[in-house]
Order: sequence, then structure tokens, then C-alpha cells
Amino acid sequence: MDEKVRVYLAKQYDLVVGDTFQLFYRGIVEAPNPYCYSIVALCEKGKSFPRYFEYTPQEEGRHVLTVSIYNAERKLLGRAETVLNVVSATAPKKQVNVLCVGDSLTQNGVWVAELNRRISQTDGEPKGNGFTNVNFVGTCSAKGVEFEGYGGWQWVSYTCTKAGAIWVQAPNDKTEQDQHSLWKDENGNIWQIETLQVDYLKLNRFKDHQGEAPKKGILTHYKNAVDTRPIEFFSSSPDRVSPFYNEQSGEIDFNYYTQKLGKGDIDVVYILLGANGLMRQIAMNNTRRDYCKLVKEEVRELVDKIKKGNKNVKIKLIAPPIPSCRGGIGSNYGAELPFADLYDIIHYTMELNIAYEELACEDGYKDFVESIHLTGQFDAEYSYPHIQKPVNARSSITEWLDTNGVHPTNEGSYQIADAVYRNLIKELNKI
Repeated sequence: MDEKVRVYLAKQYDLVVGDTFQLFYRGIVEAPNPYCYSIVALCEKGKSFPRYFEYTPQEEGRHVLTVSIYNAERKLLGRAETVLNVVSATAPKKQVNVLCVGDSLTQNGVWVAELNRRISQTDGEPKGNGFTNVNFVGTCSAKGVEFEGYGGWQWVSYTCTKAGAIWVQAPNDKTEQDQHSLWKDENGNIWQIETLQVDYLKLNRFKDHQGEAPKKGILTHYKNAVDTRPIEFFSSSPDRVSPFYNEQSGEIDFNYYTQKLGKGDIDVVYILLGANGLMRQIAMNNTRRDYCKLVKEEVRELVDKIKKGNKNVKIKLIAPPIPSCRGGIGSNYGAELPFADLYDIIHYTMELNIAYEELACEDGYKDFVESIHLTGQFDAEYSYPHIQKPVNARSSITEWLDTNGVHPTNEGSYQIADAVYRNLIKELNKI
């Protein structure tokens, strides 16, 4: 059978004059090891390196980039083409409100704060633009910027009127190596640690079980933690419901949300979601592609509700970056499916990009919805927390090992900010 290798490229990547754009092959080539092939990136501008294509534009323009994959016999296995759309950074002519929405990748506010710095301030590197009329809004706040971000949330979390996860008061010293480990309560329910705080833990229902959570008690280790000591908790309470929920009508109401913020209409909404769907997909026994089609309809539901509440809004759909490919998945999730199959998770992430792109191209959506391909703009090999671990149990020689599978370092979050920054600059030029 003829071997084929798919190349996932966005229809267009937005670039900004003076800003360095990098496209990492690990995030665009569908292969367990993309470096076993010959990867050829061709463009009239930029430079081609072994791991990525790079271009720092000095003027506006549009340039075609083609990425081809060859085997050792120089047989073409796959090819894709995209457009690099370069614009200049220009301040909008009026006040612009931007809402960033997400899960635990957004919860700490790091990428939103860096996006705000690049747009609104003049310090740091890359140097900020100093625009004074771009405002970031939301009910969450971190690092002086507002947004909406909640650990463990999915698309349905923002359209659901009931809470899924719980918070427990549990003084602890768990570390990132215990994140996403599984714990059993005294009723036999299995919970997954989603968010770590000194005095509190956020727990997701493992495989969406519906068992009642005890008000207090002991959690005993079930799987995947490094620190397996029992966790004593003194109270439990439901996680919050969608910030778009109208308590008076009992419905999801984006217009109500906007009015409650009291800052005027929201011009642009960036939504970074999709990383928390793997266990749900397994529980539903769907194929990756079928599940991504289901997610697309959940995306459509939220997009429709946002559009209904704000007719002039622009909505940007962002699939998560590919997970750690240097051990972080094993550090967090053990050796069971689906997480033991790293390539399958990478494939899932790329399929999400396709689903988002399909919706953004549909009639009725293409004028206000856009998909931003983050996977290629994120360096998954050097953007997750890591340690130096002995190469084997009998050696003092060490190697790089990631300690978290899906939550990047600050530097990784900055790359998310960079991808959104380039797109936002394009939008600001239109306002």
C-alpha cells in the first residue's frame, strides 16, 4: 500500500511586520516521528530550518508557502499549501473589547496577559504596540487582565446550565506531577485532579460519572499520582456554571453577559478549547473523526448563542496545541489508553483543527467565524515543564523529560499569545 503523510496547514497564517513567525513541523506533519522524512518548506520569503520554517517580515504582502514530505527514495508522500498574510500593526480607530475564553490553558491568565502586553503596553520583548483603546473583558482576572478560563471545561461547559466538576477544601502539597491523577471517594466515585491549589483541589468526574460527592471525607489514590498519600477534604462544593448563564431566565444568554460586564459590545471573541475531550470520547466509544464532528456541533451551539447576543462580533476558534512529545503524557496519565498512544492524541488535535476549519468555512458562518491553527505555531518539543531524569535506573546520565502533558510553561503560553496577537492585529486593522 502506498504510504501517505498528511500535512495540516491553515488556509492562511497571519503575520505582522517586524514579528517573527515560526511554523513547527511537529505540529503540522501527521506522523509519529516527522523527522524520519524529508520536509521541504518552500517560499519566496523566510528561512527553512530542520524543525521549523521562520520568517520575520519587513513589509506587508501575501506569500505562498508550500510544505512537501518525501521519503528516502524522494517519493512525494504529502503536500499542503498556505498563504502568509503580512499586515502592519495599526491602532484601531475606536474602542475595541476582546474576550478570551478557554479551559486550564487559559485559567492562569498567562497567555491573555502576554497578549494584552503586546497590544497595550510598550515594554518587554517583543516590544508592545502601546495601543490605548483595546480592552480585555471577562469575569476572571489574573495578572491585571480579564478573561474567562476554567480548568477541565469543554465546549459544552459554556452552554450547560449545571456544574460538572467540584471543588474540595483539602490542604495539600501535590505537584504538577500529580495533576490529572485519579482518586476514589468513600462512595466509590473516581475523580480526576484538574486544578491544584494549596488549600483546594478541583476534581473532574472521571468518565462523566453522576455519583454524589461526599460533603467531606478521604480520597484514596487510584492511579497515576506520584504522591499517593490519601487526601483529606473538609468540604465540597459544585464548580461554577457558565459565565454566560442568565439566572433569571435559566438560559445561556450572551447579551445578558455583555450587559452584566457593562463595558459595551464585545468585538472579538477568542475561544481556545478542546483539550479535555479525550476521556469523554472514549466513554462515548466514538472514533476520533466522529467525535470531532460531534464537537463541531457543540462549537456551533456556543457560536450561535454568542452571535445571537452580539450581531457584529467576530469569533475565533482555536484548537489546543499538540501535547508534550517528550514524556509529559506518561508523567500525568500512566500507561493506559487513550493517553498511552501519543500519536493518536496528536492526530485528535489535528482533527479538531479540521472540524473548526470546516465550521468557519460554512455559509452563514464564514463572514464572522475564523479558525486559528495553533498547532504549527507552538513548539511542543520545548514548551512544557521538564526535569533532567536518569536515562535508565542504573545510570547517572540524565535526559530531558517533560513532567506535564498538556499545560505549557510560561514560554509556551507566550507562543499561544503570539499566534492570537497576529490574528488580532489583522482584526484591529479592520476596525
